[in-house]
Amino acid sequence: MAPTLDERTDAIAKDILALALDVANDEPARKKLFGIIMMSMARVELPIETIWRMIMSPHAPAALEILIQMGVVKDLAEAGKPKTAKELSAATGGDTLVIVRMMRPLCCLGVFREVDVQTYASTPVSELLNTPTLMGGYQFMFEASTRSLANMPKYLKKTGYKHVDGTPGPFQDAHNTQDGMFQWLINDPPMMTNFNSFMAGTLETRKDWFEQFPVNKILLDGAKKDPESTLWVDVAGGEGHDLQTFHRTFPRVTGKLILQDLPPTIDNIKSLDPAIIRQKYDFFTPQPVKGARAYFFRNIFHDWPEKECVSILKNIVAAMTPGYSKVLIFEWILPAKNVPLYPALLDINMMAILNGMERTEAQWTTVLNQAGLEVVKFWKTGDESEGLIEAIMKK
Repeated sequence: MAPTLDERTDAIAKDILALALDVANDEPARKKLFGIIMMSMARVELPIETIWRMIMSPHAPAALEILIQMGVVKDLAEAGKPKTAKELSAATGGDTLVIVRMMRPLCCLGVFREVDVQTYASTPVSELLNTPTLMGGYQFMFEASTRSLANMPKYLKKTGYKHVDGTPGPFQDAHNTQDGMFQWLINDPPMMTNFNSFMAGTLETRKDWFEQFPVNKILLDGAKKDPESTLWVDVAGGEGHDLQTFHRTFPRVTGKLILQDLPPTIDNIKSLDPAIIRQKYDFFTPQPVKGARAYFFRNIFHDWPEKECVSILKNIVAAMTPGYSKVLIFEWILPAKNVPLYPALLDINMMAILNGMERTEAQWTTVLNQAGLEVVKFWKTGDESEGLIEAIMKK
């Protein structure tokens, strides 16, 4: 006798729970399973349910931002026990009814638990959110991105739905400013702190390229053995996470490791291995380090339209040694079709806040060719994570 629909559904549920445990320590496999579940949901969900879910999608994030600003998220996470709405109101100054109403959708989504009438407890989600990295990231994204996204349909309608390829873009239009996002952050120090915490935490949780791809083949084989030569220039490398991790992983490699970024970023570095050379540099100016083995960029070009990307790269090409130097770019490499949800949404986000974009192999090739570079290889572990683009000067 064939199994019933209930029996088949129960069997699938058990398999998913078992798979979730099996892929817990295998990030590409976990992301693949998550993608399959999301696609399956799209096929099971009725069209009307999909439409209504999208219509109602802004509401819960707004409720969560309100509870963050009120201090409810922090207070409840640090309490370590359930609290009533009245207790949360007394601790934060927010109105009891506002707390109750904001909590309703968030409890449905598992951000909090309602353990009794108007009594709430933290969950792993809200406890994780109560860290500088994610708390700062959420507030930055809500203020900088959500406002731009909400305004973007009006902005594109005004422009005749032309592709965003420079300023003024959706961000400038939504925030009524001529400044780009980074200047806007400089003018708002608390938001800059949120952004920096977010970026630093994001790097900490992602695998570095040299943990995923053959570092000897890509970088070390054929590199000069002269200690005065430059092995790796990390262009716009922030506070040095990548170089620091590389030096810790490969402490005996020969050659200088140089970290470049704008003066405020370099001046803000609190801790960095003295083996790493700090250098103040604007990548729209000529590259001062000549003949390095590798010029590395991590999540830089998705911030910029094509014209600016080509300009940045041309400054690097002018400093490269033909047949020796390489450009290494660690970013998303979108598939030509069936782009996974996260990078697809990230692409929209880059348009909304920076007039930038995520790129396919073909789009990367176009940008690199215009700058005088050719692709050696697109290194990828799958479509659910960032890849490495290895490029050299055109022959």
